Amino acid sequence: MSYLTFSKRWAGYLSRKNGLPTEQETVLAYVIEVLILNLLNIIFTLLLGALLGVLTGTAACLLTAVLFRHSAGGAHSNSPIRCAAVTIAIFPLLALLGAYFSHLGQEYVDILSVIAFGAGMTAMILLAPVDSPAAPIISSLRRKKLKGLSIILMILVTATALWLRGNQWQYAETVRACVNLTLLWTSFMLTGWGRKLMSFIDNIFIKNQKEV
Repeated sequence: MSYLTFSKRWAGYLSRKNGLPTEQETVLAYVIEVLILNLLNIIFTLLLGALLGVLTGTAACLLTAVLFRHSAGGAHSNSPIRCAAVTIAIFPLLALLGAYFSHLGQEYVDILSVIAFGAGMTAMILLAPVDSPAAPIISSLRRKKLKGLSIILMILVTATALWLRGNQWQYAETVRACVNLTLLWTSFMLTGWGRKLMSFIDNIFIKNQKEV
């Protein structure tokens, strides 16, 4: 389950201290690795956003994506490191695009909002939640609850974007555009095309490793 050495060492240390069996040590190693990689993922994504001058927009993109990730799910890479690389690359780019839309004018952001809400609500109703082979959703009741939560979040996020419209905060239009773009990205990752994209990225890395 674990990919990196540091997580195994920390898990081994904690297991020896608490007398945990080998099976639990393996699970602990995976949990430690995921937590650390997610923390580094957020830090490096925000750092890149800051370097590109779109820190606020990048933070808005990340927050929007996190809200839906644990309810709607979506396509995953089979490696946490590749998932982190995609996040670090995509969300600052979405923030840059959001800043561009905000400079075009409010009417362009309004059009983007309508498209994002339509695509997002359709994806939540028809597709969410999308699980992964490593963590399948077996319970139909849990699947129903996650779908309901995804739809509620979609309504709340859209309401927040509408509230930002005309707000006097200097980053209001940029954040609104970033939220809308992230909704589109999240919706895309629920589709078969999103899964194909992540599979394509995985295959590129696998081929490169074989060639090396």
